[in-house]
Amino acid sequence: MIAHLTGTLLLAELEMIVVDVNGVGYEVHVPAGSAGRLSEDQQGRVALWIHTSVREDAIQLYGFPRRDDRRLFQRLTSVNGIGPRTALATLSELSPSEVVRAVAGEDIKTFTRVSGIGKKTAQRLILELKNKLDDLGVDATASAVAAQQGGPHDELRSALLNLGFQSSTIDGVLSKVAEEASDDEPMEALLRRALKMVN
Repeated sequence: MIAHLTGTLLLAELEMIVVDVNGVGYEVHVPAGSAGRLSEDQQGRVALWIHTSVREDAIQLYGFPRRDDRRLFQRLTSVNGIGPRTALATLSELSPSEVVRAVAGEDIKTFTRVSGIGKKTAQRLILELKNKLDDLGVDATASAVAAQQGGPHDELRSALLNLGFQSSTIDGVLSKVAEEASDDEPMEALLRRALKMVN
């Protein structure tokens, strides 16, 4: 099983990246926008914690910048009815701190924002994950403050920069997105909206 990758980022899309490790390109599924938050070392390499999903018809890699993000993904997939794609959609829509807060606060509405998660599935998530996230390195309170300070604006800028767009282009797109988007529009939807504007 592949558990960790360090290599050069060859391609970055909304929910998929390709990492070159010694000449071999690994396709890795990532939460939307997270490619823009990967930091490079002095050799220009990125590092990812990997969850390897093996099925009869495919082997798929899911990557995360932090080990605790991968552990949260694995906790999500341990819930009955939650597969890797739904878990990835959850972490595309919600930050790790939002997931922890939603479970702790039994906030069904937050989970139903995720495509593919209805009320019953949200209830199951909360029930099965209750008291199972305390060991993760996620400070829900501190993360909430940081999110309010940074906000989706900075996250969207980072994602667009990583996809290769120039700062001058991004500034214009961000202004248009701010005008058209609703206050509660999820990050994934904001990124899709921005990409339509630049393509």
